Amino acid sequence: MKLYAQVLAALDEGRGVALATVIATTGSTPRHVGARMAVLDDGRTLGTIGGGRIEAEVVAAAGEVARGAPARRLEHHLVRDLAMCCGGWMELVIAPAAASRVALERALDAWRRREPAVMTTELGAGEALGAMTLAPATAADAARWRKPRQDGAVLREGVAAPERAIVFGCGHVARALGPLLPPLGFEVVVCDDGDTGAIDTPPPWAQRVVDSFDVADVERAIGALGPGDHVLVVTRDHAVDQRLLEQLVGRELGYLGMIGSRGKVGRFRKRLEAKGVDLTRWDRLRAPIGLELGAETPEEIAIAIAAELVALRRRGVPEAGAWSSPRG
Repeated sequence: MKLYAQVLAALDEGRGVALATVIATTGSTPRHVGARMAVLDDGRTLGTIGGGRIEAEVVAAAGEVARGAPARRLEHHLVRDLAMCCGGWMELVIAPAAASRVALERALDAWRRREPAVMTTELGAGEALGAMTLAPATAADAARWRKPRQDGAVLREGVAAPERAIVFGCGHVARALGPLLPPLGFEVVVCDDGDTGAIDTPPPWAQRVVDSFDVADVERAIGALGPGDHVLVVTRDHAVDQRLLEQLVGRELGYLGMIGSRGKVGRFRKRLEAKGVDLTRWDRLRAPIGLELGAETPEEIAIAIAAELVALRRRGVPEAGAWSSPRG
């Protein structure tokens, strides 16, 4: 959505803008279907479709479209045509962004309102090539098209609510992690009881700050937690961590991670079992949190957590057994 906002701002300035969209790939390619970049009539670029010679070709063609040429297709085999070593093939549609202005505005509005929708890009020959339209959709339909793909003579892609990162705790790790998350597309909510003064000055990277470690308080403030939410438990207090885990482990969340050693995690599991807590979803808990990078400092742990969230988004593997995570 950042690219959409940038394109609309450029159109508001009176610039000619072309949108280049990856519509098909085979083999190894730097970006995949649905990736976009924009090129302005003065040569400036927004976003990327992967760099290298393929992007140089796209920028040249899109510059022409931004200056008034008609929409066009462009395809290249990265080895045979461009002497790149990736080994794959990419096809793109390059079209004037002005023709899709209404769709871009509506998509950005739906995203901000957390209303599901589906974007359609025309791929057929003729003047409509590359034109985008947006239609409201159910959450299920938006999720079905979360991964953009062709559907006959159009490209469809879901527009879902921004992914939220619900960070419990605002200590060393949270403050190292927080600035990494907005550039990755997360809306960050920080939850802390404020007893240590950690949220006296709200962190600039947090869209919301909730003065509580209680899940019910958080949901009253921001709405119900669900599959689009990534909950990160990184508080200063083991008792708080256990209480949060008790409230969250049975939820249908996009991600649930908790900081701590394997010993801590094992003790928590025994305690929750003894209390009769439903642990059916226990294997989805990422604890110790983050990819195994040998991280030790708050900054290193923050990178490990951010990397795990990216891996989940790109690889779709939330279960604990899917990746090695022996830290602790």
